[in-house]
Amino acid sequence: MIVWIDAPPYRFEGASGFADLKGDIPMPPEGAFRIGSITKMFTAAVIMQLAEDGVLTLDDPLALWLPEVAEQLPYGDQITLRHLLTHRSGLFNVVEHEAYYADLFTEMVVDEDAGTVTLDCVQRDPHDTLARYVYGKDAQFEPGTRWSYSNTNYTLLGMVIEAAAEMPLAEAYRTRIYEPLGMTSTFLDCYEEPLIDVVHGYTESGGVMADVTELHESVGWSAGGLVSTGPDLIAFARGLFGGALFDDPESLAAMTTVAPGSSYGLGVMLQRDYMGHAGGIAGYRSVLSYAPELDTVVVILYNHDAADPERSLADVLNPVRPLLRPAE
Repeated sequence: MIVWIDAPPYRFEGASGFADLKGDIPMPPEGAFRIGSITKMFTAAVIMQLAEDGVLTLDDPLALWLPEVAEQLPYGDQITLRHLLTHRSGLFNVVEHEAYYADLFTEMVVDEDAGTVTLDCVQRDPHDTLARYVYGKDAQFEPGTRWSYSNTNYTLLGMVIEAAAEMPLAEAYRTRIYEPLGMTSTFLDCYEEPLIDVVHGYTESGGVMADVTELHESVGWSAGGLVSTGPDLIAFARGLFGGALFDDPESLAAMTTVAPGSSYGLGVMLQRDYMGHAGGIAGYRSVLSYAPELDTVVVILYNHDAADPERSLADVLNPVRPLLRPAE
């Protein structure tokens, strides 16, 4: 586990446990983790930048950018980019398909003697992902009428980014986010060369701890495929919530405005005192949170997927809130 708290002029970094249980390697504060659905914040930010550039609008129908895909989705002619960003599309969640985990179990290799689980690092075609797990599934509801979290929404947004920006998703992240913010250790797992080794990730099954570091759930892609570090995530949060990623303050305002019937904006989870996103993927759990009242960023990363970083967030931040609260 690592914890970073950035509350200028103060910064705390701490680590506990091991980056590699077998090698007894202590956890470094700057260790790299798979961050799961925190990736959605990056995807939403790029969409907002493209909107600022006049390349697209949030009310564009999905069919404008992915006509052949939209034809195969329920209400495909009614779903907009805004519906996707806010999880109000009604689309079936790719990971809830009965074959999704069955396919992973079929493809993965379990070495009981070594205590490892491996799934090759391959680039998955999102069109194939949709064909396998989404096409043919009924809508959960008519677009815009309800809210339901669905990774499918952000898979589609990644495809829209590639079509609108005319470049691979990994390149869009790099040129529009990492490079402007000075992020040096973040990359899209399996879709570009790794910049840093991830700490070992673990899952528990039947009382036995398995090393799933080489289990690459690359189907996550634009919905959950990034690897990052505490320092990079703080840089991202400062760039995003400080407005440096946008030319128009309304872009950030839109991202941090709750969609009807939810506690979600455009790629951002919103609570009373915090905004950000949590992430979970095999072997890893994470949370990135910004407290506007305190101008404080907190990053918590675990390399054990039974952990609850959102609960840890309160345990970490609440005791220091009186110290960080501005004097009245």
